[in-house]
Amino acid sequence: MSDTPITDTPIPAKRSGAGNIALIVALAALGLSGWQYYETRVTLDQARLSLAQSLADAGGSARVLREQNTATLSGLKATDAKLALLEARVNQSAGQYATLEGMYQELTRNRSDWLLAEVEHTLSIASQQLQLAGNVSAAVSALEMLDTRLARFDSPQLIGLKKAINKDLIELKALPYLDNVGITLKLDQLMLSVDTLPLAVDHHRLAPVAGTRLVLPANASWWEKALSDLSGSIGELVHIRRMDKPEALLLSPEQAFFLRENLKMRLLDARMALQGRLGGTFNADISAARSYVERYFDRDAPATQQWLATLNGIKDAPLDVELPDLAASLKSVRDAQGSVEVKP
Repeated sequence: MSDTPITDTPIPAKRSGAGNIALIVALAALGLSGWQYYETRVTLDQARLSLAQSLADAGGSARVLREQNTATLSGLKATDAKLALLEARVNQSAGQYATLEGMYQELTRNRSDWLLAEVEHTLSIASQQLQLAGNVSAAVSALEMLDTRLARFDSPQLIGLKKAINKDLIELKALPYLDNVGITLKLDQLMLSVDTLPLAVDHHRLAPVAGTRLVLPANASWWEKALSDLSGSIGELVHIRRMDKPEALLLSPEQAFFLRENLKMRLLDARMALQGRLGGTFNADISAARSYVERYFDRDAPATQQWLATLNGIKDAPLDVELPDLAASLKSVRDAQGSVEVKP
């Protein structure tokens, strides 16, 4: 190999063309980079706007969610109140159901139980009316009603009950009639009219005196007329009457008041004895009341005569009569309960 030096020959035209191309390429690359940068900025701005819009929408949605949450909580509270009310109603319905169940059990009892329970209840009331108030008519009506009702049933087990009721009914009808209500009304009327009865002292104090003046002729002398006036005046000062019971004229107004009150008390005691069917006490009070009126009141007055007539009409009331207690009928119906099957 020879050491011959290589000589670089300049090629100016080719180098100039390559530089222009490189410059064009660089400018194109720069423009492309600028365009991309612009597009990127536009894209970033749009993304930023979109993010801001999304954040704004998210804030509105959160507010709506809070409002919905508040409404949901209110709805839950209202639902809890309704559930509590519903639970209370359910408990009340359970109690009513238990009551209805008990009533249904009572309604499903057989016919005989109801019949005998009704008979026992009616007999108990009739017995109380007899023993406490002596009301024979009410007891007779009750037994007649039971007799008619039992006649509709042909069960052999009711024969003993029918016989017992029929026996008590015959005994009650055989008793002497006592108008308890009528006698009570008459006693009340007598008590109310006590204050209007005239006393004997009032009658003798207010009764007119027969004239004692002499009738003189028209031509009588003056001294005869004077003597007649004097004798008439003296006669008006002194009254002479016959009185069988002088103590009646000695009553003061205060004593007259207490006399009337004692008479009312006697009539009230007679009324209480009538309710208890105490014949001895009733007759004693009636006799005492009649004695007061005949002794201290004006017996000739129409009001007094009417009062005494009413009193005499009730003095013989049959109170000393022993009333039955319906024990046989009550025993029969209690023995028959639970073991009778009746068919109408």
